[in-house]
Amino acid sequence: MNEQIEMNQVTTDLVGGNPEFLRLLHTMRMVAATDASVMINGEKGVGKTTLAGEIHACSRRRNQPFVSINCAGMSDTAFAAIFPGGVQHESAGNLEIPLCGTLFLDEVGELSNRSQSMLFHFLDTSVLDRDLRVVSSSSRNLMDMVAKSEFREDLFYRLYVVPLDLPPLRERPEDLVVLLKHFSRGISADYKRPAPQYSVGARNLLKAYSWPGNLRELRNLCERMVILMAGRTVQPENLPLEIRRGNSDRNANPLFALPADGVDLLAVEGDMIRQALGMAGGNRSKAARLLHLTRDTLLYRIQKHNIKI
Repeated sequence: MNEQIEMNQVTTDLVGGNPEFLRLLHTMRMVAATDASVMINGEKGVGKTTLAGEIHACSRRRNQPFVSINCAGMSDTAFAAIFPGGVQHESAGNLEIPLCGTLFLDEVGELSNRSQSMLFHFLDTSVLDRDLRVVSSSSRNLMDMVAKSEFREDLFYRLYVVPLDLPPLRERPEDLVVLLKHFSRGISADYKRPAPQYSVGARNLLKAYSWPGNLRELRNLCERMVILMAGRTVQPENLPLEIRRGNSDRNANPLFALPADGVDLLAVEGDMIRQALGMAGGNRSKAARLLHLTRDTLLYRIQKHNIKI
């Protein structure tokens, strides 16, 4: 079966205690009970496919098919083949959109204009004849793409009914060790090898790292350590060079020079949020983009600082 199209029943792999992440899960469970279309926003590797699977598992369609289509790099011909009546090609496997269940369109922002038109036509004319729920994801900002005429506005409003913003791993530092143990436990069971332990120094380096690849990168590290350090204690020198170097490149050119007498970090954060809201004219989505935060993260921090809008 082509790796761009998968059909399976999904089990949850959502772990963590970060307040924003827990609120996201609470919202996810509420929306899963409905038939509303969901758009999952987040960087690559944050677990968008896993969250889509959990929406399906928590819905009334849990015993129906979950069909996942990876839109990134999919040709118009292959995309057309998945629709009812489409000519099947080897590149698209032998799968059509089902009559019922959940259709997950992963990285929908990567579809060409022609494929976007095909998808809109299907949603506008055929989806109501099926007991089918549509969940989409994007690591690109679809609102910006609509503004630049790179994504159809009518399709955007079809898909973007309930947005869920998955935070990147760097914004969940309290979940790092929990996720490290979770992935190590599962991988060690798969390999039938004892899981490694992590020294305090190694854990501190992992917490300080920015994790550009998010959960996918963390899981890859756990797999590497299970293979190379099974049953042993991982020390800082056993970690990959990029993790040991940490943020040294940023430290060479800091964005902010810390005064000799220090600063009140909470006060600075609150001031930055107020400035961003002022520059955005009170628009929270725009302010979040200015601060390179998800909208939910900004809302959490607005509440934390008791900022009135």
